[in-house]
Amino acid sequence: MRAIRKRGGVSWPRLRGALLFAVALTLSAVPAACDREANPTTEEPDVTVLAPSPSATVARATRTPEPTTPSPTPTLVPEVVEEPPPFPTPEVDLTDYSIYGETLLEAFDEDAARLPDAPHYFIQVRLLPGEVPSLEGVQRVRITNQEETSLTELYFRLYPNLPAYEGAAEVSRALVDGKVATVGYLFDSTAVFIPLEGGLAPGATTDVTLWFRATLPTQVNAGTAGAGLYGFVEGVYDLAGFYPTLAVYDHRGWDVDAGASFGDSLFADSSFYQVELTVPEALSVVASGSTLARESNDDGTTLWRIAAGPVRSFYAAVTDRWEAISEEVDGVTVNSYYPVAGLASAQTALSYTTGSLGVFNRMFGHYPYRELDVVPLPTTAFGMEHAGLLALAASFYTEAGGGFGIATPHEVAHQWFFNLIGNDQPDEPWLDESLANYAVYLYYEAVDWPQMQTAMLENVFRYRYDAARNLGIDRPVSGAVVGFDQSNYINIIYSKGPLFLHAVRERIGDEAFFAALLDYAQSYRYGIAYADDLLDVLRRHGSTPIDDLIAFWIYGE
Repeated sequence: MRAIRKRGGVSWPRLRGALLFAVALTLSAVPAACDREANPTTEEPDVTVLAPSPSATVARATRTPEPTTPSPTPTLVPEVVEEPPPFPTPEVDLTDYSIYGETLLEAFDEDAARLPDAPHYFIQVRLLPGEVPSLEGVQRVRITNQEETSLTELYFRLYPNLPAYEGAAEVSRALVDGKVATVGYLFDSTAVFIPLEGGLAPGATTDVTLWFRATLPTQVNAGTAGAGLYGFVEGVYDLAGFYPTLAVYDHRGWDVDAGASFGDSLFADSSFYQVELTVPEALSVVASGSTLARESNDDGTTLWRIAAGPVRSFYAAVTDRWEAISEEVDGVTVNSYYPVAGLASAQTALSYTTGSLGVFNRMFGHYPYRELDVVPLPTTAFGMEHAGLLALAASFYTEAGGGFGIATPHEVAHQWFFNLIGNDQPDEPWLDESLANYAVYLYYEAVDWPQMQTAMLENVFRYRYDAARNLGIDRPVSGAVVGFDQSNYINIIYSKGPLFLHAVRERIGDEAFFAALLDYAQSYRYGIAYADDLLDVLRRHGSTPIDDLIAFWIYGE
């Protein structure tokens, strides 16, 4: 791994070409999952990085929604185990959080101890290559009931079974506190249900072990939530949501809806992860968190020991086709991975990542982890956020170039608005996507690049919103992904939503607006926020009423 530490200002002779590409290409709607606003160009200028003043203050989210009656009990499917499972029950102390000191910056190494009730996963999983690649493994999860009512069951999401992911997953066996438990499937097997004998009282803890298997699709289908964000394509194993993920229990009960065929599907609590991932020895792993050790096995495989937390989810990419360059900013090591002949693109991605990371550290509170990875994926989306890792389209890393200037800051912003501050992405997609896209505008403002500010405001936000109005497909920003279609999702969530934030900023002033963003990011750090939480913070910091703006932009009243 080579380290490149080149920093430079804006290359103004190259600006006009880059800007013209940005203006032209942001006008076309791009389907798929996360950021489709990026604009391919071979003229990517260097970016001046501001030196922020890191803040080590961490405020844990305190909001506890009122619980309601859980979802109706589905039909249970008894599991009969006739053979020993492929993995024995893991022996691990899930009350020990000391390992996460190796993944967090020193200023934040006590954060793990401050979240003792967060779910704690220990996952052992093996990657099995083949015509239909698969994963098989076992996980133990320590779960504390953080609600004010007793829980009679637990739900786990099986994301590979969502139609958009085009994979398959199953849970073959379950133990609850060492006793065999019944497993039931619901919502077309996109979730499993496990009853709790005697229930789980508020504040009580249980230990759940699940044996699982998942298969991977081997092609990318554009226009879906999968869009190459899970599967094995072009030599890359893209492992998003491969394990059974504990569902969120909130004021509506258990959240296990199947979701739409596009947009983002993940909704999860911040959790801790220890992962032992076994892969063929020729392959390398890039994952959320930090790799603590690699051990060679006699069967030609390598065991990767990885820890991540507290994070919204665990993600891994496995391949033999990447190299990396690295740079440090504010104590964080940023690794930019690239395929053969992609070094120049990796340098561009690295520049935008370190630049925006420095800016957002100052705006939203410091990124708490030791590492941030940038990887190229064969996706039809322009980018996708994962905890501690941002994926950009592999098509950017070619002679044709790519839209690093917009996609990269957008995905870096998701490290706050998705990972650190969680939200219900299927039901309130604007809460993270609109904030992340407006953060791109804030980034160019912070580095004093007015031409790109104008391009974002006029040609990404206003043009697309005006197009939606002229085409008769305008609608309120609020609402679940299933209430949109692909003709208006991009225009409303990625363009109209940022215009709402800009209107609020103009109404309450810069000082109040930026104080509100920092307050929001710190108050719900590691927790889950809902639309009313953000709107209440904006109201509280402004001396001028904004209810009319909320009614017009967000709710269409």
